[in-house]
Amino acid sequence: MALHIFTLRVVSALLLGMLIGAERQWRNRTAGIRTNGLVATGAALFVLLSVMVEGDTSPTRIPAQIVSGIGFLGAGVIFKEGYSVSGLNTAATIWSAAAIGALAGFGFMAPAALGTVVIVVANTVLRFSTGIHGAGREEPFLEYQLSILCGVAEEPHIRSVLHAMMSAEAIPLRGVSREESDQDGRIAITARVMMKRNEAAKLEQIISRIGLEESVQAIHWDAA
Repeated sequence: MALHIFTLRVVSALLLGMLIGAERQWRNRTAGIRTNGLVATGAALFVLLSVMVEGDTSPTRIPAQIVSGIGFLGAGVIFKEGYSVSGLNTAATIWSAAAIGALAGFGFMAPAALGTVVIVVANTVLRFSTGIHGAGREEPFLEYQLSILCGVAEEPHIRSVLHAMMSAEAIPLRGVSREESDQDGRIAITARVMMKRNEAAKLEQIISRIGLEESVQAIHWDAA
């Protein structure tokens, strides 16, 4: 294969992959311009290798391995938190970018360009489908943990304030525990609550209120 043809296919795969990644990066997703560009370029290089090797009667053998190999890369951008799973669309985009790179590697430039347009359109225009699907679906509840370090003598008061704040915000408590602190006269109160992810800002309000108590030495929250 001539060097200029090799270069054209590799560069085309890179540019098309970058175009796909530009949409992802513009929406602040995990895999952006560089990731999708490299995935498409790598796929093109593997395809070109299969085409250039003399005596290989099945040039699609290596691309077939790309399909399964990209699955491991896609799994790295999928995250599970409680009952919610994120990153599936990004993983699918990476998988599609590999297909675009494979097309470019084989020299099918027009189909590769068309495929790129379809992927970008799907990620941009079809975003409204999320709203349609979720219109009648309630946001799942997640468990969060609120930790308060306060004086032993003030524990009853802090517990009272905590329960009052939770009741006011309609946040269900799953349990409240206490543990002696390494510091004399201090105790750690841990509250486990169930909340919707989009309501997590309420915890910030609760922390701000409880944090005003003079006996509170430290307070924070995180996902359990």
